[in-house]
Amino acid sequence: MILTGVLQAASLLLWFFHVNNLPILHVLVPLRFVLLVFMYKSILTGYVRSWVFEALIIGFCIFSVVNTLFFDPWNTFNSNAMTLESIILIILSLSTYVFLMDKRMTEHLKNYLRPVELMNSGVFIYYAPSLLLTYFGKYIIQVVNPELSRYTWIIHGIFSVIMYYFFWRALWKRSST
Repeated sequence: MILTGVLQAASLLLWFFHVNNLPILHVLVPLRFVLLVFMYKSILTGYVRSWVFEALIIGFCIFSVVNTLFFDPWNTFNSNAMTLESIILIILSLSTYVFLMDKRMTEHLKNYLRPVELMNSGVFIYYAPSLLLTYFGKYIIQVVNPELSRYTWIIHGIFSVIMYYFFWRALWKRSST
């Protein structure tokens, strides 16, 4: 997650200098997706075949490249890839909640149950509202009143902070167990 933090910092820096930071999304989205799918692959070992995760990663990366080349140019909002990313990660998150009800899963995770719950909750809390925001992202940026658009993105930023806080807490819990 350090690499995504570096990309977020670069995006903020570009924003301060009034430079279009949207091209960073075309790198950040596939990178973040790959990292989170690897997380779910390790959590759901024994419940979902590993080739499913590998297919998701390869398919999403191909989709992201095609999307950037033909649909959402690199200097625009990456709404198609972000919408698909949100849908897939919400499905993985909800699936993990269901699998966490199985006693075998709690045995499989043993000391890592609480960190897994925190990370999964962070993903769900961020991606559930982000799905609507990314789906309507281009509309919000181009059509909606700029003041309302800013507030919408501030709320999105708050959800992002919540997700990373949950990740931090999970890592903290993991190191103390």
